[in-house]
Amino acid sequence: MNAMRMEKGFKGAGELNNEVALAEADMLRFARTDKNYLGRDKTLNTDGAWICAYLEIEPDSVADGHGGEAAMLDGKVVGSTASAAFGPTVGTILAFAYIKPQAAERGTALQVIVRGKPRNARVLHEPAYDPQTLLPRADTIVEPTQ
Repeated sequence: MNAMRMEKGFKGAGELNNEVALAEADMLRFARTDKNYLGRDKTLNTDGAWICAYLEIEPDSVADGHGGEAAMLDGKVVGSTASAAFGPTVGTILAFAYIKPQAAERGTALQVIVRGKPRNARVLHEPAYDPQTLLPRADTIVEPTQ
């Protein structure tokens, strides 16, 4: 299940927690912008220190990572992964990472340190698997047989 959610770019418990603001988690679409409420200004603030980026990491057939790995840009740490998993359908490691905004641009080349070794990574801005959701889904109703 984790690999499938990662391939489709769905955030999970590792990315959605009370340690980050909705804007940092890229979840403002779920916030009410048309109402006044306690904490509204903080909730809608988009000047956060982090962005939850979707990464593709070079596999090595030994270790995939599991979250907490350092993400680096030009030899400097710019954040860390929140979760990671190998995507068997796409043949690469996928991760969500909280990184500095300047490192979160589409296609930015990063390195992620997995088990002490740097791996090449790239920032994605769409799901690695079926980004346009063109493949059939299993949401049809099946009538029971008698």
